[in-house]
Amino acid sequence: MNEETYTFKIGAYSPRTIPMARLAEYMAAIAELYGEQGSVHFEGLRKGSTVVVSRVQHEAVPKVRENIQSAQWPDSKGAPAQAFKRVNKMLREDNASGELRRGRAKVLLFPGRDMLRPTKIGPFNQPVSKDGILVRIGGKDSTAHAMIEGPDQQISSFEVSREIAIQLAPHLFGEPIRLIGQGRVVRNEHGAWEFLSLKASAFVVLTNETIGQAVQRVRAVAGAAPAGAPNVIRLLRSDEGERG
Repeated sequence: MNEETYTFKIGAYSPRTIPMARLAEYMAAIAELYGEQGSVHFEGLRKGSTVVVSRVQHEAVPKVRENIQSAQWPDSKGAPAQAFKRVNKMLREDNASGELRRGRAKVLLFPGRDMLRPTKIGPFNQPVSKDGILVRIGGKDSTAHAMIEGPDQQISSFEVSREIAIQLAPHLFGEPIRLIGQGRVVRNEHGAWEFLSLKASAFVVLTNETIGQAVQRVRAVAGAAPAGAPNVIRLLRSDEGERG
C-alpha cells in the first residue's frame, strides 16, 4: 500500500494570520486523531484558508484510516474520538468549521460553529451528598468551607456553618466522611452538569457501621436543621436502599 496524504482545512485563518500557538493546538489534536505518530509527518501549510498537510507512511495507512473512521462513531471513547471533539471545540471557539481530506476525497467533517448546542437548564437546588476525606476547613466570616477529596481524587468544597466546621475539625485527614446538604446545579451549554455551589447542613463519619446506625447518630442534627434544609434521614435511607 502506498503512502497517503491528508489535508486538514481550518476555515478561520490564513497561514499568515493564524497564531502560532493556536496552530500548534490544532496540529497536536489532529496528530492524536491520526494516531501512529511515529509514521505521520507534517508536510507544510497551503495558502488560502489554513490547510495542514500531513503524509502517512505506507505501513501506518490502514491504522490511520481506522482511527479516522472510528473518531466519528457516536459511542466511541478512544483517543481519536476525543481528538475529534477537541478539534470541534476549538473550531467553535474560532467561529469556524473544518474538513479532512485524503487526496481529493472528504473523509471527515468538523461542524465546529455549526454544532447544535445543548439547552442550558437551571440553575436549581437539589439534595446532594458526597463522600471523601476532609482535606481543608476554614473561614473568616459567619460561614466556613469544608473541602473533601473523593475516591476519584475530585475536590468538592462545601459551605458549612461555623458550628459544623468545629465538629468537622477533628476529622481533618482522618476517616472518610459524608457531607449532606444542597447543591445549586446547572447544565451548561456543553451539556455537562455542574454545581455552582454546595452547602452542607450535616455530616456522618463513614466507618464499618451500617447506614441505619449512622442515621441514629445524625437524628439530632436532622431535627435541628433550619427550615428549607434537606431531610437528612430520608436522604440516608434512600442511600441505604440503593446500596441494598
